[in-house]
Amino acid sequence: MGVNFLDALKAKKLRDFFYDHKRIFILVDATAEDVQLPEHLKHDYALPLVLNARMPQPIHISDSSLESNFSFSGVSHHCVIPMKRIWAAYLPEQDLSSGILWESDIPRSVKEQVQQEVNMSEEEMQALADATVEKPSDEVEKKTESNTGRKVRHLRVVK
Repeated sequence: MGVNFLDALKAKKLRDFFYDHKRIFILVDATAEDVQLPEHLKHDYALPLVLNARMPQPIHISDSSLESNFSFSGVSHHCVIPMKRIWAAYLPEQDLSSGILWESDIPRSVKEQVQQEVNMSEEEMQALADATVEKPSDEVEKKTESNTGRKVRHLRVVK
């Protein structure tokens, strides 16, 4: 079995990113047969895993895979993730734009979902935005207005 140079290059970038930042998230296509993870996680195309230099167990990033004992709900599992199944790495405090994205390894279902969102019309995006932003009640609006003399709106993230 020979070395896949694209996987080796990805492994080097991942190692460098991890060593530079000490704590990163990776996104894994856990649905692939060659990924060794707990069975209850095997349905996720974008499974986030935390790599932290402070973890007590070693994290091995070889040219072909990432291997470590990860803890899920307090239970340790030996996991092996082929480089081909890691499709992003980013800093936990930031979004994906702060990291590395390997477009050729993004699962097809994720690409299709992104494409659907990109193709949404302006009206659909506005309707979605209106549905997810909670408007303040009149009472909150009046209280804020009376305290400061100006109208201030508060937004809340709704999940």
